[in-house]
This record gives sequence, structure tokens and C-alpha cells, in this order.
Amino acid sequence: MLSAARLAALAGLLLATAHQQPPSSVSANHPIKSALMVGAGVGWLGWMASRRHGASDRTTWCFLALLAASGGALAAWAPDAITFMAVAGLAAGIAFDGFPASGVGAIGVGALVVATSAVDSPTVLIAEGAVSVVVGLMIGASRRQYVQRTLQAEQLLSERVRADAERDRAAALAERNRIGREVHDVLAHSLGALSVQLDAADALLQSGDNSTKVRELVQRARRLAVQGLEETRQAVHALRDEPVALAEQLASLAARDDAELVVTGAPRPLASDAGLALYRAAQEAVTNARKHAPGAPVSIRLDFDLHSTTLTVTNGFCPDAVGSELRTTGGGFGLQGMRERIELLGGQVVAEPSSMGFTVEVAVPG
Repeated sequence: MLSAARLAALAGLLLATAHQQPPSSVSANHPIKSALMVGAGVGWLGWMASRRHGASDRTTWCFLALLAASGGALAAWAPDAITFMAVAGLAAGIAFDGFPASGVGAIGVGALVVATSAVDSPTVLIAEGAVSVVVGLMIGASRRQYVQRTLQAEQLLSERVRADAERDRAAALAERNRIGREVHDVLAHSLGALSVQLDAADALLQSGDNSTKVRELVQRARRLAVQGLEETRQAVHALRDEPVALAEQLASLAARDDAELVVTGAPRPLASDAGLALYRAAQEAVTNARKHAPGAPVSIRLDFDLHSTTLTVTNGFCPDAVGSELRTTGGGFGLQGMRERIELLGGQVVAEPSSMGFTVEVAVPG
């Protein structure tokens, strides 16, 4: 519809120009007038085709320059042709920045000045033509700025949508990693301890004696299963950012695993994520000691310093110098999850052999 309106405007302008009476001193049927009308029509149609087919800026500028020059020269025979200059200025202001757009307008005004001088037309046409070009350029520049602001707003909106999507994706990934660490820590510790008890019960059943000891191992395995369920509930609470009772949980952990617990410094409440991270680190270290040094003594030390809280888990050498059947389980995700959890809090993890056997030290701020 817009193209049809432009074509109708072109036809109307050419018809009005053809029938307009020129100034008294100018010949109405001068052959140059027809040529200029053809030039204006070619410039107008070329400008429309350039817009429709996405032609280069140079091609579009050339057609607009032709339209402005033809319209400016034609105005000496038919003053209504000044409209061609205004349209060229308007289109140039939309399509180009200041200097190229002003060049189109200057060509139109220059052609009007030359033609007016050549055929002795009224000089007032020059002022009218210049004003029409300036108005066209200003309107076109305003339209160009509006379009550019609209495009910038759309780009900013698109970038914001992408940024929101990336943020949501990162949050979902972080939450999946967090849940993965919780699942690993709960299952690795609870099922690991349960497996040890069941292995011991199975060995006693094969020997066919000490049924009382077997019963004790089965009962302990049941307690471990119940404790695993309780730890699962605690993990759910932790995922909901509910506080973690670190000292009590470490005491329960030490009692279950026959480990020694020492707490130094002035105990203070810790943030839920920090308390949970330290407890999971203790669980992982104790589980690894059971895997790789079954029967070795294990000690847990919790130090409340002025600006940090440090957990140290140390296990001695394995009496039999071999690990349990669980030593190949876990896939190494426990220490990796521990490091990820602590580093997210700005803490540090050191896991290395020591003179006493193997030591895991974890420190978090606060």
C-alpha cells in the first residue's frame, strides 16, 4: 500500500508539473522540461526500487541525487517540482547521516540555482526550494533517529532476554550441581557405612558362629539405614536454606563412626550453607577413611578461629595395609563436590598424606 501511494504521488506530481504554467519569461514547451520530468521519474522509481530490494547506499544516494537535481532544475519551468526536492531531502534524511543527506539537498538547490539563472525564472523559487529541502532533511533526520532508537530498544530487549535466559540456565545448573552434591554425600556415607556392616555380618554368617554378633551388626545396619533417612531429611532442609546444627551433627557422626571429636575456640552459629559444607566435608573424609583405611583411628577437629572456621579430619594408617571393598566406589566425585562446595563459599580445601596417615583440612570464612 505504501508503494502504491508513492507511485500515485509520483504520477500526480508529474501530471501537475506537466500542466503547470511556467513563469511568463519561460517557454512552456521547452524540450529540456520533458527530459527533466523523465529524470525525476527515474530517480523516484530508482529510490523506491533501492529501498525494496536493499540496494547499496551508493546506488540509493545516486537515485536520490538524480531526483533532487531533476526536481531542482525542473522547478524553473514548473514551481510545483520543488516537491521533488523536498521528497529527495526527506528520503536522504531517513537513509543517510548528516553529510551524505546534506549532499543530496545541496545538489537539488544547486540545480535550482543554475536552472533559474539560465531561464531567468523568479529568484524567489531558490528560497522556496532551499526551505523545502531543509524541512525535508529535518523531518527525515527525525524519522531516522526514531527508527534507530527503536532498533536499539529492540536490541537491548533481545540482549536482556538472552541475559535472563543465561542467568536462569546458570541458576538451574548451579542448583543441579548442589542437589547432585547433596545426593552423593548422603548416599555415599549412609550406604557406605551400611555396606560395611552387611559385609561383616555376611562374613560371620559364613563362619557359622557368633550369632549374637551377627544380630548386633544387623541391628546396627538398621540404625544406619534410619540415620540415612534422617540425613536425607536434613539435606532437604538444607536445600531450603534451613540452619544446620553443626556441632550436634559432628558429634553424632563421630559417635556412629567411632571417631574422636575435638572442638576448640568459642562456638558460634554459622550460616546454613557454611555449616552444611563443613558437615558434608567431615562425612566425605570419614567415608574415605573407611574405604581406604578400614580399622584405622579417625579424629575430627573443629576450630572456631577469629575470622574463619576450620575442620580437620585425620585418619591413621590401615592396620591391614589394604583398603576395603568400597575403595573403588564413588568415582572421585566426593572430593570434587567438597571442593566445589567450599570454593563457592570462598574457602579452601587441603587433602594430602600426613605423618599420621591422611589429613583433610577445610576452612571457610566466618
